[in-house]
Amino acid sequence: MKQRIDCDCGDEAPASVWWRIGAGAFLAMNAMVMGLAVNGSEVTIEERLTLELSILCVAVAVFGLLAKEFVEAVWQAFKLKRLGIELLFLLGIAGSLGASVVSLQTQKGGTYADVASMLLVIYSLGRQVGAYGKARVLRSLADWAPDQRMVRRLSGELVTAAVVKTGDRFRVLPGEAVPVDAWIVAGSAYFHEATLTGESFAKSRTVGDLVSAGTFLMDASVDCEAVGKGSEAELDQIRDLVSAGLAVPGREQRLAMAVLRWFGPVVILVSLGTLFAHSRNGDWATALFCSLSVLVIACPCALGFATPLAVWSAISRLRELGILARSGEAIEKLAEIDTVVFDKTGTLTLPEEYEASWQVSPNWRGRENELRFLLREAESASHHPIATALRSLWEGQPIEASTTLESIRLLAGVGIEARFADGRLLFAGARHQSRELEVRLDGELAAEITLKEICEGSVPEAVFDLEAAGLKVMLSTGDGAERASAIPIGEQFVRQSPIDKHGAIEKLQKRGNKVLFVGDGLNDIAAMAWSETSLTLSTSVELVRDVSGFVMLHQNWRALPEAIEIARAARRTIRRNIGFSLAYNAVGITLAALGWLHPVAAALLMLASSLTVILDSMRLMDWEAPGKAKPAESLS
Repeated sequence: MKQRIDCDCGDEAPASVWWRIGAGAFLAMNAMVMGLAVNGSEVTIEERLTLELSILCVAVAVFGLLAKEFVEAVWQAFKLKRLGIELLFLLGIAGSLGASVVSLQTQKGGTYADVASMLLVIYSLGRQVGAYGKARVLRSLADWAPDQRMVRRLSGELVTAAVVKTGDRFRVLPGEAVPVDAWIVAGSAYFHEATLTGESFAKSRTVGDLVSAGTFLMDASVDCEAVGKGSEAELDQIRDLVSAGLAVPGREQRLAMAVLRWFGPVVILVSLGTLFAHSRNGDWATALFCSLSVLVIACPCALGFATPLAVWSAISRLRELGILARSGEAIEKLAEIDTVVFDKTGTLTLPEEYEASWQVSPNWRGRENELRFLLREAESASHHPIATALRSLWEGQPIEASTTLESIRLLAGVGIEARFADGRLLFAGARHQSRELEVRLDGELAAEITLKEICEGSVPEAVFDLEAAGLKVMLSTGDGAERASAIPIGEQFVRQSPIDKHGAIEKLQKRGNKVLFVGDGLNDIAAMAWSETSLTLSTSVELVRDVSGFVMLHQNWRALPEAIEIARAARRTIRRNIGFSLAYNAVGITLAALGWLHPVAAALLMLASSLTVILDSMRLMDWEAPGKAKPAESLS
């Protein structure tokens, strides 16, 4: 059963959400400055009262800006009986506000409403960043939904693909994408299918051939007949696989959710136990402050800092390598991968660059330069896809003119035909029932042409470095074994459809492999969404970029092994910081429960632990992979 893709991004414009978060952060920072004056310096009773009331007023303003989403999330978690991060933030905020109210009434102890404000800002920022990334992907997926793709009936009427039924006929014009899977019933044309099949060169299709939704028509219009419902195209299967894959949480995320289920209740029980134990002596003020100290010291600030700071430092280093990370979760998953699966066409090969070789017929041997001239003149006068492919045959060759071009005619889905002033007629195009090309002069075969994609020069070294780091490197391509053999990767999956690529990833994962999929087309996105994480090029279409965990701004693959080492270093830092934070919380909660930790001291310890995490995480900004050259040298 297919999943329905909703894109409910809220009624509020994103700009206003970010404005509220920015305003809340500005107010919270000002409140913290006033809090330092109350908690860290000598002030008169009147000054203290004024500052505490000001801090509470600022907190009220921050809550007015940001509390709505937080309260809704807490209520939703309560209804689902889910003890997650909302509970920890609620405990910290409630404890901070409770301590502030008691301090205001008694004029003793510290004030922590500023801490509550900052916690709310941190929660809102993290929630909005995650929501924005998810909404963007869902919007991109929605653009490919059947009710967004338009079909032009033979009568000229435009309808959505969702209403198309088996047997309905429609017309596709040059430059348009085929909206639904269909047979061609009239016309011939070249179709660019790389986004779905991985095939780099345009393919000729004619009456009786099947064309898939999402492929692009290049040089002529064709009439088609739908082979199924408009909502059952292969493109929709890919879209549904992507949606399902994005909904699967990562291992670290599931582990964090499991920890949070018991950490929050433990903190509550310890706080209540502390209140009960100290109240037995009748000193309710001391009991309340000790109980609140437990809540403040257990505030998830340190834990919250550990992962984001290390992740953002790693993201900064990756940016220097020319790789953009889309999320912290992508960094975490990149550190865990043990298998890299590359797409071939457009990923490891140079886009629209081919090396053409030919076998000249016996009658033309020794006259290759003349044939090159005729081809150059014919192809230079056309924007046909064959023109780009054959360019390498004459570039850099000393060619003398022998005649002039009189006319040129495009043969839809076949090639071009050129007539010269000396009366000769040249044809260049696809061979019948073959992927190869041929050149004919006055109907006689002059040459047979084979096209070979050009592999990006950094691929061999990158593959060597990846394997040296203990990673399994594989190739998954829609091309056949002959074309795939040009890529220096040992283990290869060939003639892979988009569904085949997804299936190959599933098989690897069932064996326990953690996969990074590197691709650039719509034929890759199902595999990308189901892999642990994925990487694409900045030249890929928007939907592919939105699905990917990483976007590479260049095509120098030597940066990828170092990027993986940086992610692993970030993971080590994250785990070290989380271990420190848990130890700090355990010691701090114990001291607070015993009555040996005043709320002011709890706040100072919180600050000290946060600074420790910050300094440790910031080291990643200057981290260098052992034995690696600096980015500027390695990418020069």
